[in-house]
Amino acid sequence: MGLFSFFQEDEDQFKLTSSDKRLAPRWKVSAPAKIKLEGFEGDLDCEIRDLNLKGFSLVISKKIIKQRLAAKLDFNEKYSFKIEVLVLWSKAENNKYVYGMKYTKIADSDRELILQMMKENYPPNLWRSL
Repeated sequence: MGLFSFFQEDEDQFKLTSSDKRLAPRWKVSAPAKIKLEGFEGDLDCEIRDLNLKGFSLVISKKIIKQRLAAKLDFNEKYSFKIEVLVLWSKAENNKYVYGMKYTKIADSDRELILQMMKENYPPNLWRSL
């Protein structure tokens, strides 16, 4: 069972909703990941709840103080992204913190890798709505 195989059981959770008003709606993924954040030691376990080519929402047990920071996001050894982000919003939820992150710096090759990851690991009906 691969990292993303459990997503394919319920394809409806990946459909974009009309209530999402972003210019680039995010894909709902709820994927476990690891993130290395500037100012923190080591990789931190996290969850990426949604993702697009502009940003993502991050669930993590640590409180982030800085508004701008460098990070490395790893979904597994195949998908790793070096990014710089801006924290747009945050909220506390069930003894964790949820952050809305916007990329301020991401390589074009990493944007292409995000698309490749989504196409390889998520249902085809997601791509019909784009």
